[in-house]
Amino acid sequence: MQPAKTGILDSRAFYWTLFVLAVGALIVENCFRFPLSVPWMKSLAAGAPILDMRLGYSESAAYQLFDVLGETGRGAYLLLLWTVDLILPILFGLFLSVAIRRGAFRKLRWTPFVASACDYGENIAITFLLLHYPAHSPALVRFSSVLTVTKHAFYATGVVLAISGYVRSRIIERSAR
Repeated sequence: MQPAKTGILDSRAFYWTLFVLAVGALIVENCFRFPLSVPWMKSLAAGAPILDMRLGYSESAAYQLFDVLGETGRGAYLLLLWTVDLILPILFGLFLSVAIRRGAFRKLRWTPFVASACDYGENIAITFLLLHYPAHSPALVRFSSVLTVTKHAFYATGVVLAISGYVRSRIIERSAR
């Protein structure tokens, strides 16, 4: 039996507010072209995705991106990291955590915050790479890439836990009737 839900984190209104904000931000940031959006950054990078959006990258790929971005693009990337990407990780982590709380895997609600922590660590690592460009730091690129892959894995795990936990809790509820 699932524990009684109480408090704002378990309220339906809070969940739906987070849903609208998180999904809306995801769509707007990734589908519409405006300064600091993913499509805008991709256009500055001659069609290449920024490091945050890749499933890992090598030292040569990272510095090739920085070369293509040029000074203006690197400055825009820094601005993206310390404005938009300062808000999105906690928004996504909180939304996924609240979504997981609503299902059968409630005890794993901390999982999305690992993704958020990796996202912030990735932002810090990429910031150091950008600020020290053109100097190369192979170890930091590898570390940043590991954080990127780990971030994606934990966000994906959060989505799977939220959806499968919801489905499982509904199946359990129906079988109890």
